[in-house]
Amino acid sequence: MRHVSRIVSLSFLIVLLALPWLGAGLHASSMPGDIREIQLSGVLRIGVTDAQDPPYVFEKDGRLTGFDVDLARQMAAALGVRPEFVRVPGGWDGLVDAVAAMTVDIGLSELTKNVARAQRVFFSRPYILSHAVFLANRLVMAQNRIDAADLTSVQDVARHFNTPGFRIATMAHSSLEPLVRELFPRAQLIPVASPATAIAMAYEGQAELSMVGEAIFEIAVQADPGLLYKIDRLAPSLDDPCAIAVSPGRPDLLRWINDYLEVHPLRPKATPREIVDQYLGPTGPPPGEAVPAVAGPAPQGERVDMQDMALVAVLHLLALGVLWATVMRRPSGQHWLLSPWTVLAAMGLGGLTGLYFPFLAAYLSRPAGLYMGFWRMCVLPIMVAAIVTSTYRLLACGGNARLIKRLLAWTPLLLLGASLLGVGIGIVGRPGADFSKEAQGLLASMNKGMPTAQPGGGLYDQLMDMVDTIVPDNLLAPMVNNENLAVLFVAIFFGVAVAAGKKEAKTTLIGIMDTILESFTIMIRMSLYLLPFALYALSLDFVASTGLELMLAILRLVVCLTLAFLPGGLLALVLLRWKLGIPIAAVWRDFGPIFLLSFSTRSSVISMPIGLERLKNYPQIDRAQITAAYPFALLVCHYAYAAFFALTPIFVGQAFGVSFTPGQYIAIAFLALLCVVSAIGTIGLSYVLLLAIVCGPLGLPLEPAVVVGMAAVSIVDPIISGVQALFGCGVATLVADKAKPTPQACGDVEQPAG
Repeated sequence: MRHVSRIVSLSFLIVLLALPWLGAGLHASSMPGDIREIQLSGVLRIGVTDAQDPPYVFEKDGRLTGFDVDLARQMAAALGVRPEFVRVPGGWDGLVDAVAAMTVDIGLSELTKNVARAQRVFFSRPYILSHAVFLANRLVMAQNRIDAADLTSVQDVARHFNTPGFRIATMAHSSLEPLVRELFPRAQLIPVASPATAIAMAYEGQAELSMVGEAIFEIAVQADPGLLYKIDRLAPSLDDPCAIAVSPGRPDLLRWINDYLEVHPLRPKATPREIVDQYLGPTGPPPGEAVPAVAGPAPQGERVDMQDMALVAVLHLLALGVLWATVMRRPSGQHWLLSPWTVLAAMGLGGLTGLYFPFLAAYLSRPAGLYMGFWRMCVLPIMVAAIVTSTYRLLACGGNARLIKRLLAWTPLLLLGASLLGVGIGIVGRPGADFSKEAQGLLASMNKGMPTAQPGGGLYDQLMDMVDTIVPDNLLAPMVNNENLAVLFVAIFFGVAVAAGKKEAKTTLIGIMDTILESFTIMIRMSLYLLPFALYALSLDFVASTGLELMLAILRLVVCLTLAFLPGGLLALVLLRWKLGIPIAAVWRDFGPIFLLSFSTRSSVISMPIGLERLKNYPQIDRAQITAAYPFALLVCHYAYAAFFALTPIFVGQAFGVSFTPGQYIAIAFLALLCVVSAIGTIGLSYVLLLAIVCGPLGLPLEPAVVVGMAAVSIVDPIISGVQALFGCGVATLVADKAKPTPQACGDVEQPAG
């Protein structure tokens, strides 16, 4: 019995001695000393900064979370211990101090390496390859002639911004501060309390350049897309890898962490953008990816508000009832579908429907696009026929020398007046003053996928670039590629050659051109009966794709542009009233459809045949001179373009807080004239890119100007086209003489009797 008790006592003693080893796990006996110490304590002390650092370390719903927090929890679980997070004050340097003093075992909180920190603690291999990005103020770059396209390396950035008087902002006591001192020794370093402050200083122009972490900038843009309105993220960046700080007294823990990061399947592939998307939500499409402009069909299961449907249906019925009572029942010289009231009602109802049921745009935009495509198809033949015949009649017919002199005299005067009016309205109306960040964000979001344009090196370069687009090296290429400016050049040159020729058959050629013009006039007149339906669909599509937010954001600019355009239309009506000797009501009756046609198609060229037809019906003015002058007045004397190119740069300057001098205002007016000449024959909204001609010499950033111009023109472009159609008619009557007693005008082909 005594031996049994001895055996039991000895066995109990052995079990007591083995319990700590059994509790640590079967693998613990093979672990080195510093890891075994952590496992024996059952806790891994993890130091993080006490400040919010999303998406790496931050509190959400009262719980610590983030990419670094989850990584630390996974490493603690792999060690078989509990994670204990310690909030360390003093930022990243304070975190390094805590790790060096062994107050914590490891430290991670988007912590990056530098030489000073590496002398105090061990660093693991990088687990995130972040970048330090350069953020430049767009206005500063434009004023100092710094082109972002030329900054392809860090050395390029340092060469342009390492200048006395330039201010570079970055966070104090961060790994970026010594980098900034090294890269920009001649510039003024501005240490700030946080990366958000550095970004704000670049936005407000208090610093020419800021340097922050990539993830921080992604988060800032996600919260406020308007930052992109004044800040340009430069292409070059610096690698800024994040690593885990380990106490020098725990070399075995450092080895284990490196092994863990190497074999982990996901961590080495994580990028700052992926981390931001995972923890803070998607940041939107990548830069350069276009955002669909038109809403698609309603998703399966989407419920349509029956009250909204009933309201829209009632308004449609009410509008049809009013049209039936006021237009359809009353006898008139024109069909009710061609009535201006029908056209306006269709536009209003289309916009209302697009506001409440935007998904219909996906179905109605395609037939409306086909209708617009038919009209665009007519533009080039009309332009060629009209310009060739107009040039021939100007040069070949006697008595047109005074007409040419009047065109050359009145065209620059009227355009200069339009540009000066645009400048004056910009000064008084101040459309860009107090431009809100919400509006800036909306415009910045439109920039995705937008083609960019850079101002040329000087006035000579800009003029030569314009000439390059005028003179084609292939006769058919301008027609195939819709290069209207080159088509215009060829048509004018061909008309000059026909006028200089000696063959008698050239009048037959002009007769063929007149027949082509007449045929397209008939085609357009027949298609006008579908105009209300096309405008209904186009208005629905426009409101559905842009929404009321965009229109409200640039409402002041739209109002100022409209005020600048309207005097041109009113002047045209006054000139027509004066030269034709008919009442204003009769002028609008005959020329109002020209305005509506150009308004709906967003092309003043499409109304050229009808405009010529209406003007030649009046015996008060010389028919031959009207035929010769009207195409040039319509295409060259573009009143609305002059006002647009003068007012939009002023808007951008006010939005950036630029104070223009009187001399600069005068320069804007004359540069706007150069833009008008360059814009002759441009397709669609591409003429907006010509804002580079004004923005370059003034030191204004081009990209925001183009974005603002695109947004504004998408709204006022119909007004631009409609006013220009009327203005061309008015200018043609202004320069033409009174009717001559000759029975047949020069260049007209005699029609057979009967």
